[in-house]
Amino acid sequence: MGRKYRLFVSLFFISLFPISCGRGGSPGENIAVVNDTPISLSEFQKEVSILSKRNPAFKATPQTLEEQLNTIIDKKLLLQEAMKKGVAEDERFVQTIKSFWEQTLIKELLELKAREWADRLFVTEEEINRQYQRMQRIPFVRLVRTGDKKQAGEIKGKMLKGVRVKGEEGFGPLFVEDVRSDALLHAFDMAAGEAEIYEDNGGYVVLHVIKTKMSGIPPLKEVYNRIKTSLLEQKKQNVMEEWLKEIKRGARIQIDSRILKEAANGQ
Repeated sequence: MGRKYRLFVSLFFISLFPISCGRGGSPGENIAVVNDTPISLSEFQKEVSILSKRNPAFKATPQTLEEQLNTIIDKKLLLQEAMKKGVAEDERFVQTIKSFWEQTLIKELLELKAREWADRLFVTEEEINRQYQRMQRIPFVRLVRTGDKKQAGEIKGKMLKGVRVKGEEGFGPLFVEDVRSDALLHAFDMAAGEAEIYEDNGGYVVLHVIKTKMSGIPPLKEVYNRIKTSLLEQKKQNVMEEWLKEIKRGARIQIDSRILKEAANGQ
C-alpha cells in the first residue's frame, strides 16, 4: 500500500510542477514503458496540461494522475494493436488521415493570415453609420445582368416603365447583413421606384427597386457593437478572398475540360 501511494505522490508532483511552476524531472525520462514503447515524462506532462485546460474542474490528485497515465497506456496498446492488424496501411485510413491533415493545415494557415490582417483592419464610424442606415431599409428588387452597356440602358428604361425583361430575377425582402453580392448592396442606397446600372464582374447589372419597407431596427447605440463586429468580419472575408485570388493568379492551373465534362455527365 505504501509503495502504491508513493507512486501516486510521485505522479502528482511530476505532473504538478511543470504545469504550475515549469519545473519537474528531465523531459527525457520515461514514466512508463508499454511493450518497449516508452511514455516519456514530457508526454505525460503535456497530456495532463491539455486535460487541465480542457476541463477547468480537473484536479491533479494521485488518483486522477494515475487514471490519466492508464489512459495513455490504453492508447499505446490500441495503437500497437492497430499496427499489428495493418490498419495504418488500409486505404480508407490513409485517406482519412490525409483529409484531416489537409483540413488542419488549411485551418492553421487561415488563422495565421487572420492574425496578420487583424493588425491592419479596422472599421470607421462612417462605415458603421452607413451600415445602420442600410439596416433600416428592406428593399424588394428586380435585377438583370448583361455584358453590353447599351443594352443595359435599354433594360433600365423598360424596367422603369414596368415592362418585364427576359432573364430578370426578383429578390426580396433583402436584409443587408445577409447580402453578399456587391450589386445587391446598392439596393439599400436607392429609393423605391429607382433604377440604376452598375458594373459587376466585367459586365453590367441593372437594378430596379420595386419597393422598400422599414425594418424597425433598435437605436444605433443598441446595435453598435454588433454592426462593428459584422463589418470587421466582412472585411476579413473580403481580404481573404482577394488574397486567394492573388495566389490563384500566380499559380499554374491546368483543367482538363473533357474529363470535367465526363464527370459532370456521370461517365
